Amino acid sequence: MDLSDWFKGFERGINRLTPEQRASFFLECAKNCVKCETLQIYQELYEKANGDLDAFFEEADKLPGVRSEIIEKGTIYHLYFMECSCMLYHQGYVSTPLLCECSRQSILYVLHSLWKDKRIRVTICESILRGGQYCKMRIEICSME
Repeated sequence: MDLSDWFKGFERGINRLTPEQRASFFLECAKNCVKCETLQIYQELYEKANGDLDAFFEEADKLPGVRSEIIEKGTIYHLYFMECSCMLYHQGYVSTPLLCECSRQSILYVLHSLWKDKRIRVTICESILRGGQYCKMRIEICSME
């Protein structure tokens, strides 16, 4: 069996999951994916920004292939990825937009790791796998109070 045939079943399987089940499933995938390099990059940005959210997103805007906007200081941000970085997509194994939940979970995991005292919501606004020119995530930050 060709590996691409296995991934066709994978796509059908994730398509049958509820949004909550997909979130739980992709959280585990996202954790493994970001631990390789991404988490370290964002930890360095966090330290450079001294934990200040606005400064963090200003620094993120300087990363190659990433753009960010401060929509509402301390509260709402947009994070753009100019290309899909998923190897499953680039190697032609998976093309379903449901895979973008992994990216959403990656951002949630990274931000929760850095700001444990904040409630964070990430919404996928656009994605390359949905036909967009880039991936755009809306990030909303609230204190736990």
